[in-house]
Amino acid sequence: MTTPTPARPAGAELRWGALGATAYISGLLLPAIARTDGCVLTAVASRPERHAQAVEVAKPYGATAHEDYAALIADPDVDAVYIALPNTDHVEWTVRALAAGKHVLVEKPMAMDEDGVRRIERAAADASRIATEAFMYRFHPQQQRAADLLAAGTIGELRFVRTAFAFEIPTGSGNIRLDPALGGGATWDVGCYAVDVPQFFFGRAPDRVGARFSSRPGHQVETSAFGWMDFGEGRGAVLDWSIDYGPRAWYELQGTSGTISVRNAWAMSGEDGVLTVRTADGVLTETVPAADHYQLQVGAFARAVAEGRPGPYPIADSRRAARVGAALVASAAAGGTPVATADGRADEPVGAGPART
Repeated sequence: MTTPTPARPAGAELRWGALGATAYISGLLLPAIARTDGCVLTAVASRPERHAQAVEVAKPYGATAHEDYAALIADPDVDAVYIALPNTDHVEWTVRALAAGKHVLVEKPMAMDEDGVRRIERAAADASRIATEAFMYRFHPQQQRAADLLAAGTIGELRFVRTAFAFEIPTGSGNIRLDPALGGGATWDVGCYAVDVPQFFFGRAPDRVGARFSSRPGHQVETSAFGWMDFGEGRGAVLDWSIDYGPRAWYELQGTSGTISVRNAWAMSGEDGVLTVRTADGVLTETVPAADHYQLQVGAFARAVAEGRPGPYPIADSRRAARVGAALVASAAAGGTPVATADGRADEPVGAGPART
């Protein structure tokens, strides 16, 4: 497990730097940092050829715009780094940031194989710093409400999970998710959500998985997929994910006596969450007030740093995610043949449900 960092002095601001001057960073993540008590954005970095973009992204916050990633990592005015680089760069820059004494919140996937997550785990322990995978949807209160209803026995014992996550990326957009050299494809992007939901609510990895991939004509990455998970004892999940169509961010928990459906797990800061519970007693729709799950994620991470605790979720969750994701890729490459993914050692705890806010 990640070694907790020494607690920060009371009242000290957590100074953030962001690797990647992208629309995602500027539109969602940096505003969340700026709105979070005890946090301040001090630096942004880009590739040298995109320095002008970094300057524009940093300007509203009075932050420094570094000309390359290494300069930000070396910046003594940065305590924590948000990494939103191509998937192939996550492990390298997370390890480098940790070695430089920074805490790290890294975009999913933390790594595309379990060995990569273990490299990060060792680096975090060596540096006594936190490394956490950024799954912002987990922090929305509607996920906690679904977990509470499940724990209360509202739908009986959980038996099956259905998930569907998708959004369209047009051909010719230049999006890195369409580039195989940068770890592109639907699976390691939008598929991370579809794969996470069943494991999150069952609280463990499946025993085995299977998947089939398809590619849009002219592309070398999978752009749509469907899969299944076997959790044993008649428990399972079916899932689909895509960058060919959308938007879609839906899941359903099937219990022995009813269902809980969440119609939009990506509900943004101005959008209420909506859950539908169906049992023999009828149908109940609940509205969960709008919340900024990006800000809630940043706040939870910052509190962990301030209090000298491990990150909001155990890094074992990220090992599990990488292992199961790689197994789905392997299954698809083998024409859908089942691949074993059972949890490994008993010393690997898993998340106990969506984040409390």
